[in-house]
Amino acid sequence: MKNCNTCIILKKSFIFFITFIIILTTGCMQKNKTEQNLVVAVQHGVISLDPAFLRLLNEQYIACNLWEGLVRKNLNGTIEPGIAESWDISEDGLEYVFKLRKNAFWSDGKPVTAYDFEYAWKRALDPNKQSAVVFMMYYLKNGEAYNRNECTKDDVGVKAIDEYTLKVTLEKPTSYFLEILNYHTYYPVRQDIIEKDPDSWYRKPYLMVSNGPFCLEDWEENKQIRTIKNPYYWDKENVKLNSVRYLIERVDDEEIWTRYKEKKIDFGYVFPDDIDIADEIATGRNNVFADDSPTTYYLCINSKNKPFDDVRVRQALELAIDRNRIVEEGKMNEQVATGFVPYGIPDAEPGSDFRIVGGHYMSKDFSEENVNRAKELLKEAGYDDLSKFPTIVLLTRNTEKAKYIEESWEKNLGINVELDVCKDVLYSQKKDNQEFDVIINSWIADFLDPINFLGFLASESAFKGILPSEYYTLVNNSTKTPDNHLRVGMLHEAEKILMDSYTIIPLFYGKDAYYVQPYVKNYIKTPLAEIYFRNAYIDK
Repeated sequence: MKNCNTCIILKKSFIFFITFIIILTTGCMQKNKTEQNLVVAVQHGVISLDPAFLRLLNEQYIACNLWEGLVRKNLNGTIEPGIAESWDISEDGLEYVFKLRKNAFWSDGKPVTAYDFEYAWKRALDPNKQSAVVFMMYYLKNGEAYNRNECTKDDVGVKAIDEYTLKVTLEKPTSYFLEILNYHTYYPVRQDIIEKDPDSWYRKPYLMVSNGPFCLEDWEENKQIRTIKNPYYWDKENVKLNSVRYLIERVDDEEIWTRYKEKKIDFGYVFPDDIDIADEIATGRNNVFADDSPTTYYLCINSKNKPFDDVRVRQALELAIDRNRIVEEGKMNEQVATGFVPYGIPDAEPGSDFRIVGGHYMSKDFSEENVNRAKELLKEAGYDDLSKFPTIVLLTRNTEKAKYIEESWEKNLGINVELDVCKDVLYSQKKDNQEFDVIINSWIADFLDPINFLGFLASESAFKGILPSEYYTLVNNSTKTPDNHLRVGMLHEAEKILMDSYTIIPLFYGKDAYYVQPYVKNYIKTPLAEIYFRNAYIDK
């Protein structure tokens, strides 16, 4: 009897112990689940998450966490195997053969295959689709030709040999092609999914599948996009977050900033206008950081319009801009631009910098001497009385930086300036139709090579006929030479011709400011338009 009582006591103790462990474990799991939900503030106005067509920075920040290409970025920001576990490159640099992982799956559990990549790339190049970033696909053999309806899609240099082997043929040797492959137009998409709803498949959680560390849970228009951990991601063991929620609300930036300080937001880059970002970075009180970003803010002067068809007028306008004032008011400790390509872009020699090698085409300093020289040039161009100079229409998306351009020209030259402030869609329409005298714009690198800046301008249809013809010739020829030193030399020459024409006036090199709670660990923030959360976790 005594032994039975002892057994009952032991059983009860054991049951209590197991119950305690279950409660404790469940509590830990619930605590972990609660803590591993990241809230990210991005700019409102997400239009598309279709890899072939998205183009805004906020869209890229979201997309690079939903999809994964053949390669991906590691914690150091360098290229490593992604969906492709290995590859071989031919001696002439024209052919790549990628072997895909057999454990890579879509968020609905179906395998990611080489056919998905072939379909996605040819879809992005489809001449009937009109992707704004299709030029990024022109590295493929016959990519541009197909996009211009000069050949069929079967002629494009991408072919699935079998489910897990993808053969890629390039138009010409491209030493940085693996970097290019990380761009969103090279992500795979599923043909069977897209054909069900070609125009809005990516907005519907029940339909949209992705192959990256996270997948879409819901999309509330102008409020939030919620993504959850992809249970089928090949590297899911290293994904610690249960969800990432992107706020896309149309609310004041001040409210976003307040929520961040109240720890309701974990990561973001939306700042109120009155915040002194440089001071925030220096004091560290709110964990604000700034990265040197390969970004150039610039003006394009429409040389098709009079009086801007005279290079002396364009040069005078450049001399009369106090770019230091723009930088100072921006409060980001950014650098005045002296050429179009910013610092941080490699030159031909390993470890060298294109901007340093190329030198300075425009002065960092501004003085009364600049203004006097500008007035002399305008007088030579026939404008003795500057009060009779035609009003300059400056097209811009906002007045923040444009007002300092306006102030410089009106104060220093007495020229009347009219700001044409337009929202994104109308701005793009007017830019594409060349409905401007001067436009303020910016470009952030998609990959770290000078062709990304100089090639972008050459491919920008809005500037056709505005930039020098010799510029286009040099950029085009640079893409045809396998000799990297010769190629980069041509790009230096192209930039010089561009700067000497004063059709493009670089203003300053941008910095990328963002804030993050100190308990967010292991996120990957690269100098490009990439923020990866696949290795991130919350450690409070």
